[in-house]
Amino acid sequence: MSHENDLLFHLRMLSDEVRMRAYRAAIEATVRPGDVVADLGSGSGVLGLLCARAGAARVFCVEKNAFMVDRARRVAADNGLSDRLEFLTSPIEELTAFPAPVDVLVSETLGPAGVDEGIFRLFAHCVSILPRRPRCIPASVRVLAAPIHYPALDARARRTARVEGLDFSSLADSLGDLPQVLPVTPEMLLAPERDLFRGAPGVDRPPGELTTRWDPPPAGAVNAVGIWFRADLSDGVPLGNGPEGPDTHWDQLVLPLLPALAPASGPLALQVWPRFVAAAPRWKWRVTWGGRTHEGDPEKLDAPGSVED
Repeated sequence: MSHENDLLFHLRMLSDEVRMRAYRAAIEATVRPGDVVADLGSGSGVLGLLCARAGAARVFCVEKNAFMVDRARRVAADNGLSDRLEFLTSPIEELTAFPAPVDVLVSETLGPAGVDEGIFRLFAHCVSILPRRPRCIPASVRVLAAPIHYPALDARARRTARVEGLDFSSLADSLGDLPQVLPVTPEMLLAPERDLFRGAPGVDRPPGELTTRWDPPPAGAVNAVGIWFRADLSDGVPLGNGPEGPDTHWDQLVLPLLPALAPASGPLALQVWPRFVAAAPRWKWRVTWGGRTHEGDPEKLDAPGSVED
């Protein structure tokens, strides 16, 4: 099996200086000498290594990818910290116990929209198998959204609807049901960001439906909704991927509305449903404005209808 994508993914995260500086600061502020720590989804082992360097006596690195566990063991040895890192090769949600009570849970199971790697579900599971609730990094996560106009979405729909004189419109129409991870810039925003959800991993569970609305409504045609997160890793240590902040490896989640919804009177309402298949999210979304509705759902594309003669 090839592991190029695994390595590229983790090297990209390691090179995200915004991410790494924030996690280092939060770990140094939270981990106490002698603590037992669990690093959930440990990947390259970097967060576990930072915890050991901050004084943790034992760090359980939970990672289901055996290839990355092997590479992380080598990195731990390279840094002289093998004696304090213990690797548990398992999906997080299949753990039934830790080898010892855990004082701190740390994880960067954060997707572009914050909740889309299941961080609340994974923390809740780990807390349920521990004798006491540990300190958690991140301490809280907010999910935010804003209506946007993303010019490249319209351009892609136009370019792919007709190619070399051939009609591909039935394929191009699928763009309205396909969430994408794209860089959103501040000038694309048509209204202020609004909270979709906020909670504390290890304490709260995200609701099955996330909702918000804009009143007054956006000031232009809306062809997508952008979603991002803002987290407090610990007191005074923020981390986020909002459009106005420094670039991170996350970019933002973009939920297309194609064709665009033209300006209308009355509020714009957004409903989002994060549905998880294994560890991967399958977003469903609905935007209602001025009596018109766009509903995006990638599951609609799973079983395309037959073509009639």
